[in-house]
Amino acid sequence: MPLTDEDAAALAMRALDALSPDQRVARSAIARMLDPDAASPSVDIHELFALFDTLYFRATLRARVDLSWSSRLTLCAGICELVKDAQGKYTRIRLKLSEPLLQFRPRSDTVNTLLHEAIHAYFFVTSSWRHSRDDDDTSGHGAGFQMLASAINAHGGFDVAVFHTFHDEVDSYRTHVWLCDGPCRASPPYFGLVKRSMNRAPGRSDSWWSQHQRDCGGAFAKIAEPDLTKKQVDALSAQERAGRQKNKIDRWIKVAPSSIGPSQGETFSNPDGRGSSAKRERSDEESIPAAQQKKTLLACPICDVPVTEESVNDHLDAVHGTG
Repeated sequence: MPLTDEDAAALAMRALDALSPDQRVARSAIARMLDPDAASPSVDIHELFALFDTLYFRATLRARVDLSWSSRLTLCAGICELVKDAQGKYTRIRLKLSEPLLQFRPRSDTVNTLLHEAIHAYFFVTSSWRHSRDDDDTSGHGAGFQMLASAINAHGGFDVAVFHTFHDEVDSYRTHVWLCDGPCRASPPYFGLVKRSMNRAPGRSDSWWSQHQRDCGGAFAKIAEPDLTKKQVDALSAQERAGRQKNKIDRWIKVAPSSIGPSQGETFSNPDGRGSSAKRERSDEESIPAAQQKKTLLACPICDVPVTEESVNDHLDAVHGTG
């Protein structure tokens, strides 16, 4: 029968009471790697993981854990999960560290995150799937996790915490933003905003959706998204590119309101003599003399005052002294 997290933690902690020769070698190597005066601010996570395995986890991890950096993990600093092997059994463990969140943070954050996820991996090895479903904490951070994390912190001077989400960094990658038009936009803490790192609109797949529909009932509209990558821009058609231009000429053109409105249902004579009493709504071109038709206005490029196309040069000369 698999061990409980508490039992597995106790075994690992007892192994720290009297270090074996291999553990002492690993401890010395870790100290050299993490020397504050070391020239490199980065760390080889694979080498460090192997040393941590020897020192703290009874050398149980390296045969079953696949460790890697992830460029797509942006919601938390690290993740550890059970995955299927070639026979379809959950015997492999995948441990990933977030490259976007950790690459510009102090080296200690990478080290503490690696240890945090290694503790999860150790419990997956010893407790199997029961680790993520323990009775007192379904997130896997129950009594066993806290016991072993505290022992490792005390032994090596680390700072392994239950949570390692870096809020500012995480938020900077949540560039797809939706805003609700319902009452919840006036309520803290979210004020109707949903921010995500991927382009997935709020909907029924969200656990909170049904409650939102009951309590608010508003609709979400997207208000922000990241710029397209160069590869995405290159894949656009010419028409799609034109639609994304921000300096289109119609932003500078305004249409003057007409002072003469058409009257509805006016009777007129058909020039060809057929149906002289026929009725239809007259068009502006038919009803307004050429001198009274709408004139196109331009916004002055200097003061933004609307002027007609014919008088823009006179306006520039008279008001701004150009010419």
